[in-house]
Amino acid sequence: MKRLLTLTLALLMTVALLGAVGTRTYALAEGETPYVGLWEITGREEGGVYTSYAEGEDKLYLDFLANGAIYGVMVSGENASDDYLGYKVTGENTLDMYEGEDPLPAVYDPATGIITVTEPNSGLKTFIERVKADPLPDIRALVDHSQQEMTYYGYAMTQGDQTLSMLEIVPMMGLDIEDFYLTLNPDGTGYLQFGQEESGGDITWNETEFTAEEDSVPYTRVGDHIVIDMGENNGSIEFAPAGEVEALMVVLDISGEASAEVDADPEDLVGEWKLLKAVAAGQTLTAEQIKEQGLEMSFRFNADGSASMTSNGNTTDGLSWALDGSKLSLSVSGYDIFDLSYDGEYLILSMMAKLYFEKIG
Repeated sequence: MKRLLTLTLALLMTVALLGAVGTRTYALAEGETPYVGLWEITGREEGGVYTSYAEGEDKLYLDFLANGAIYGVMVSGENASDDYLGYKVTGENTLDMYEGEDPLPAVYDPATGIITVTEPNSGLKTFIERVKADPLPDIRALVDHSQQEMTYYGYAMTQGDQTLSMLEIVPMMGLDIEDFYLTLNPDGTGYLQFGQEESGGDITWNETEFTAEEDSVPYTRVGDHIVIDMGENNGSIEFAPAGEVEALMVVLDISGEASAEVDADPEDLVGEWKLLKAVAAGQTLTAEQIKEQGLEMSFRFNADGSASMTSNGNTTDGLSWALDGSKLSLSVSGYDIFDLSYDGEYLILSMMAKLYFEKIG
């Protein structure tokens, strides 16, 4: 099993690094938004009538995770159930929440610390506030999954100083994230699947390691995630609960929607374009954050159709560019190397993340 994991990790890393021009794309940093942390629904307003939930027996906790997922727990008496949602930051104090593909727009008020979520069709407003109890409740301990089959999907991989998102890499290989999963049964049995039908098999497990055909690998639990360690030189593979991954995939699909198309004027594109930001899994990285992860990138498009690209201080000349509507194709010796889209303001390069370039001269 360890050899299988090692080969799989190496393959995915190679595909990812080739597609990402050497950059680290998995970079959903803790504290990227003011929403990360535990919240509680405290009230609702419908038809001008407000109903307080703060003192009621029923509680709905929402744990906003830095990666764009929300873990929710409903407590009613002695019963507790959980589910996952997704969220995408849309502005300085606005966000969309997703339970499926349709967004629920929300507004954060920094003065009161309240998030107001509005249901577009009914106008129902839900008010969410940070949990202020000390200590904060451990909402994951409220739900007992010990006697249930649990499924985890591939989430991230690490090798050396590179950490990459499987949610973004796997689709590049023509596979579904559901093809990379780990199933754990309460009796200590399970199944590990890596992409192809012949690349999976039965396993047994305890609290410290997975075993298949007398070959064992250690693992650790990091919150709700499972991290399989394949040794110092081979890296690790991280799995997340299926519900969390499914919520994140919705956010990824929404974030990956095509930008508005425009019929660009070639003169508008002549000049230098510098990397401004990157968007992945609903989160935004600034140019400075991207630089910290090892990527600086810019393009120069000239009026005669020639172009150059600078990446991490190295400039490549002898390129050419052509425009078709809102699509800019960058090529060398007749071979296309990049296709960028123009939305009237930014040039956008879509790989495993969406890279936005602004014109600076």
